[in-house]
Amino acid sequence: MEQTQTNTIAAIATPRGTGGIAVIRISGSGAFDVGEKIFRHKNKTCKNFHDIPTNTAAFGEIINGGKIIDEGVAVKFNAPKSYTGEDIVEISCHGGVYITNAVLKCAIEAGARLANPGEFTKRAYINGKISLTGAEAIGRLILASNETGARVARAQSKGGLSKKIAEISERIKRIISEVYVYIDYPGEDLTDMTSDVMLDNLTNINNDLESLKKSYDVGKVISDGINCAIIGKPNTGKSTLLNLLSQNDVAIVHDTPGTTRDIVTSRVNVGAFTLNLYDTAGIRNTSDDIENIGIEKAKLKIDDCVLIIGVFDINDIYGEEDNKVLEILKREQNSGKKIIIVLNKCDKYDMIDSIDNILDIRPLIISAKNNSTLNSVTAYDALKDCIDDIYKIEEYNLDSGEILTEDRQYFEICEACRNLNSAIDALKNGLTQDIAGLDLELAVQNLDRCDSKSVSEDIVAMIFRNFCVGK
Repeated sequence: MEQTQTNTIAAIATPRGTGGIAVIRISGSGAFDVGEKIFRHKNKTCKNFHDIPTNTAAFGEIINGGKIIDEGVAVKFNAPKSYTGEDIVEISCHGGVYITNAVLKCAIEAGARLANPGEFTKRAYINGKISLTGAEAIGRLILASNETGARVARAQSKGGLSKKIAEISERIKRIISEVYVYIDYPGEDLTDMTSDVMLDNLTNINNDLESLKKSYDVGKVISDGINCAIIGKPNTGKSTLLNLLSQNDVAIVHDTPGTTRDIVTSRVNVGAFTLNLYDTAGIRNTSDDIENIGIEKAKLKIDDCVLIIGVFDINDIYGEEDNKVLEILKREQNSGKKIIIVLNKCDKYDMIDSIDNILDIRPLIISAKNNSTLNSVTAYDALKDCIDDIYKIEEYNLDSGEILTEDRQYFEICEACRNLNSAIDALKNGLTQDIAGLDLELAVQNLDRCDSKSVSEDIVAMIFRNFCVGK
């Protein structure tokens, strides 16, 4: 007879390696039975593991048969008031590699199986403890590299985005129900939803949906960071600027032109955002084969970046090599990328009043070497403020969680907008309300897929596959 796989799972929930403590998490209908086999309470008033009060830390011995593996602390969480909605046991032991694996092995031998990546959070989703966007937010919270990303993920994990999507969906559903009541009972005068009223309501909903759609621009860079290329001709101070933003000597700085030949990378937090910085080889005509390889790499890296910082020497601009850089910046600007113009080495320049906008952008005039500008603001702060202004982060309530951060979310919201606009166009063109209602039903399906169990199993599996095993 074929054995069915146990529904009780176990995994190490803390990072692997040496540490003060480690936590082994066990979840499922047999979690307390596993706890009974591997944990012996030192309080003699508790005759067995099931007697331990829920949500209470209990000190005892971790055992495998009659052998003591370690001393530790166990906490029980009764279903459904737990992270997964199931019975959960969390055992804290000493954080050595051997001890941690030994305790996990005890749990497996006692009847649990090793959890799949993200399986604890997947069970929380299946059991209705969190929404799909909430689950994605938990993954983002774990990976957050700055305070802004953590704030957004935390608000999303508490249902901020989910509630916003549900609220928009309910408004559309109310309109659909009004339309279909009129169709089913045309003579009963059960609705006041004229085409004009319906059009006004849909326009208001569309405005809210478009605002949510627009939030993806900032949500994506908050979550993933901003891929940012620093470009310019040789010896304009690109590497010095990289070091300034990194607050560290990441790149070699020298007066010799062409010092940087390969791409130098640095991931740093600058204000509200994480920057994935790429210092590139100086763009110029050269007979040096190695330097040319670096220049070609620079041009390819620019294609991968959404923010380009063009660095110019304020004492020597508008030459042939600068014009090549300006051509690249203009091309990237026309493709929708964000551009910052930096005129560097202002500490050696005395004709500041003659500087005009470049590519319709007011340049930042700084000395990256001295971390200074023409006023009391540091060069670092001037760049930070410029990036914040470009992405207009102040327009968003980060603590609401009403910001799109995932490609999957963005796709469904875009499709919902398209279907909603199709319904609006139908009404404007004189078509009947029930025709518009067909598009509205599609929009609701998009919103439901964005944050509900109507999403396909393949999408759910893909989302939780990216989690660590113990989450």
